[in-house]
Formats: sequence, C-alpha cells, structure tokens
Amino acid sequence: MQTDPLTPWLVLFGIYFLVYIIAKWIGFDKLRERGLEAGTPLFVMMRTERLNNFLTKWGKKVPRAFFNLGIVVGFAGMAAAFWLFGTNLLNFFFRPSAAGGVVPIIPGITITGLPLVYMLIGLAITIILHEFAHGLASSKDDITIKSSGLLFFTVLFGAFVEPDEEEFENKTSPRSRMRMLAAGSYMNLIGAFVTFLIIANFNPIMSIAFNPPSGAFIYEIVPGTPAADSLQVGDVIIGLNDTTIETWLDVNYFMDTTESNSTLIIHTLDGSHTVTLGQSELNASKGRIGIYGSDYWEPKPGWEWIPGGPMYAFHIQLTLAWTFVILFSVALFNLMPIPALDGDKLLSNGLGLIIKNEKTIKRIMWPARIISLLIILLSIGFSLLLGRVLF
Repeated sequence: MQTDPLTPWLVLFGIYFLVYIIAKWIGFDKLRERGLEAGTPLFVMMRTERLNNFLTKWGKKVPRAFFNLGIVVGFAGMAAAFWLFGTNLLNFFFRPSAAGGVVPIIPGITITGLPLVYMLIGLAITIILHEFAHGLASSKDDITIKSSGLLFFTVLFGAFVEPDEEEFENKTSPRSRMRMLAAGSYMNLIGAFVTFLIIANFNPIMSIAFNPPSGAFIYEIVPGTPAADSLQVGDVIIGLNDTTIETWLDVNYFMDTTESNSTLIIHTLDGSHTVTLGQSELNASKGRIGIYGSDYWEPKPGWEWIPGGPMYAFHIQLTLAWTFVILFSVALFNLMPIPALDGDKLLSNGLGLIIKNEKTIKRIMWPARIISLLIILLSIGFSLLLGRVLF
C-alpha cells in the first residue's frame, strides 16, 4: 500500500502549525527570551549558549595551521570552481550531451520524491559542518560568537553561527578574516572526502550486517508496462533468460542488449515469468520491463531487525551519494567570487595582502564577480532550457 505523496507534507505542516499555536499560547516574547523563535509560521529557530561555549572551547584547541591550510584549500577550490563550472558551461555550446545540470535546490520543484529526502539529509549535514567551521575559526582568532543554534524552515534543517560583524570587519587582520571565510567550504570539502571514502568502501562496511548483493530488488513498478502484469514490488530478480543477475547494474547491462517486443524470461526467488518487452523511453528499439530496483542486500541472521530490510543499504548508499554531491558542490559554489558568498570576501582580502591600492583591487574584483555570475546564471538558464532540472 503506497502512501499519498501529500500525506508527509500535511503531517509536517500540521506539526509546524501545532508548534506555532503552542508558542502563541505561551507567548512569543517569553520564548524569545529563552532563545526560541517560533513566531513565524513554518519557521523555528533555537539559540543556545551551550553551543556558543562548545564552539569557543574547541575552537581554541584547533591548531591555527589547520585553518591556514583552509585558506590554501579555499583558493584552490575557487580555481577548481571556475574550471568546473566554466568547462560545464562551454559543454552546453560544444558538447551538450556532456553538460551537467546546474540548478538551484528547490524542494518539491527541482528535486522531488525519494531524492528529496536524501538531498535534505545531505543539505543538513552540509549546513551544520559549514556553520560550525565558521564558529571554530572565529573562536581561534578571538572573534566573538554573538549567537548560534539550530533552525528549521519547512523541510529544511540546519544550523547557524553569527560572529560579531563589527569585530570581524574592523578589529581583525585580513588573515584572520580569510581563515574564518575559508573555514566553511574547507570543512565541507573535508566532509566530501570522508563521504567519498565511505562510498568507496561501502560493500565491505555493509558486509557486517548483510550478505553480498545476490539479485535485483524491485521497489517500484510502472503501471501499464510489461512488469505490471507479472511482477510485484518486493520480487527479487536473480536471472534474465540465461544470464545470472547479482546486482541492479547487471539488469541495466542486460537490458541494453534487448530489443522491444522481444520475449524475456525473468527468474525471481519466487519463480519465473515470461514477458514481452515494451519500448524504452530513451530508445524505442530497446526493450523495457517497467521496473525500478536496487541491489538485493539480504540481512545476515540476527540482523533482520534493521529497518527497511534489503532496502536499507539502498537508502544509505543514495544518502551518501547525495551528501557527497551537495558537500562538494556547495563548497565550490560558495568559493566563487560572487557578492554574498564567502569566496567574494576571501578573494578581496587575499588581494589586499599583496595589493595596497583599493582601486586596483576593485578593478580585479568586479570583472571576477561579473564573470562568475554569468557562468552560474547561463548554466542555470541552459539547464532549464534543456530540461535538466528535475530529479
């Protein structure tokens, strides 16, 4: 039985509405005195002194060399961002098939369905790492942290750290400011690297609780396709004709060799089914079954309690993949010299160390800003034009 896609949204908005009513009954001002902002519908912010103290305490213990390395990584990331986004934009003109989509993250619009859940988890991790890194770097250079805490806005969850703006702008050295500005993206790139290592070792890690993949688990069937009359959600494909199937990738490889309207014998753990293939949506000459699936990870004895069973590994794998993508892409995008992004002030402060003439710095900064904005805006425009916006 499938849940109505509107149900989770209604439940979420119901929770926000209940929080708002309770906050109004208690009194918005009373809650604000205790660090809780709940006077705006669909928005909750919690400020806490404990987090301030935590960031201040541990920020002092981090070696300054760590944050100095962040400056180097920050400028390297800025160069990489120009190259990656710029090359991708050129691909739209010269190799459209190789160009990747560059779109803003708009829950429910540019990203929907299960990818939205994976993306929100990755985005929360990205924001928390980013903001906490700013807080740690601020503490190391004695920049007062005015406030910090957690926030919730519709389906988004994250954290915030607010350094004292006057101290940051007027009472710190350019190097101190650069350490703080680079820290967020620096920590996101570290997080992306750690996530990549976990993905690269995913199978050995999952082998603790699961047997190696031994088939393709069907988690969705498209109505009106050949699979609809023969297969069921939860079936596990172990063979196609005479080919043994151990992973979902094996299914994809096999289907690339099929032709539409041909006969296919699908072997599952529950028996065999014969179907006549339909036409692939991407290539009418290729065959189509009409299923979505993942690797079948059978829990080992004693691990059957894991939520989701065979789908647990699938959800973890995609959550890791989305977390890596968001950590890496947000880090690079934030390092672009675009006003309101950390990269803008990072570059201007860096130039200030080697160029004393403010007019010369501005002559460098404004072309860099305009080029950066054009690269991003044109990339988004072409992505929308070619329909590379939905997941």
